[in-house]
Amino acid sequence: MKKLFFFFVAVAALVLSASCNKDGKNSPVVLPATQYFKNAQKFILNESSPSNPGIKSIEFTESGRYLIYQQKGAVKAVAEPEYEYLRGTYTINDNGEYVLDNNFATVKVSGTQITINVGGQMYTPTVQEVVSKYPANNEFYTTLARAWKVEQTDISVSFDGNTSVVVVFKGGCDIPAILEELDKKASNVNINKDKMAGYVVKEINFTMSKTIEVAFTQKPSVSGDITLSESGDFSYTLQGANDLEFFSGTAKGKIDTNPGLGANKILLSMDAEVSSQSKTYKGKVEFILSPAE
Repeated sequence: MKKLFFFFVAVAALVLSASCNKDGKNSPVVLPATQYFKNAQKFILNESSPSNPGIKSIEFTESGRYLIYQQKGAVKAVAEPEYEYLRGTYTINDNGEYVLDNNFATVKVSGTQITINVGGQMYTPTVQEVVSKYPANNEFYTTLARAWKVEQTDISVSFDGNTSVVVVFKGGCDIPAILEELDKKASNVNINKDKMAGYVVKEINFTMSKTIEVAFTQKPSVSGDITLSESGDFSYTLQGANDLEFFSGTAKGKIDTNPGLGANKILLSMDAEVSSQSKTYKGKVEFILSPAE
């Protein structure tokens, strides 16, 4: 398998599946703002700042997660640096500082200056941009701005242009297990599952600062920019470390907050594309999501 743009390569928004609510009798999912809604911010840092250890951006999400996009090993002055996401959880202390993962570091924000304290080592990179947000008084964006877990993954792939192979995986989104099911049902395709070992989706995180992040249980997360409308149409670009390039790409799709799937469950739908043995197979993928908190 040369590349798996599992849900990251797409060309158009999808028509929702038959499992969606069609009569409009169900009410849209509307959730209260998360605990860290007011603390959530995303900063683009000046990489040429003398006290920047190689961090391109840092974001504190509504779900209490931090996303630090940095050079591998956080070493500056590399001609062509590789980047990776550092991910974890944060809390806010009495001084208003962000406390990362059991005190391994604290981050203090003051105007356009950020002070990062890692074991007494202080870094003060300059903020280049504070990323704008979706409207805070909009129920649609407020509802989505949190981490979501995958309850079920539905995939339909056309392997010969005529016959679709359908896989319904109710254990979340275990990519190797899903590929194994596809491989069983499409005997003419030999998919290399070993390359995807460990890629089990833990969370899909949307933020008010227009970020989407996909976190895995055993692998580094991928994240990127999302453009999302109140109608649920979206497009995004995801980025990962260089060795995760098969997860990078762009996508378009649809988020339905009124799918009639149960309390607080929403539907994320998009095109899927699987490449194997110099052939490309196209289809559709849908995720049933519920709040991770």
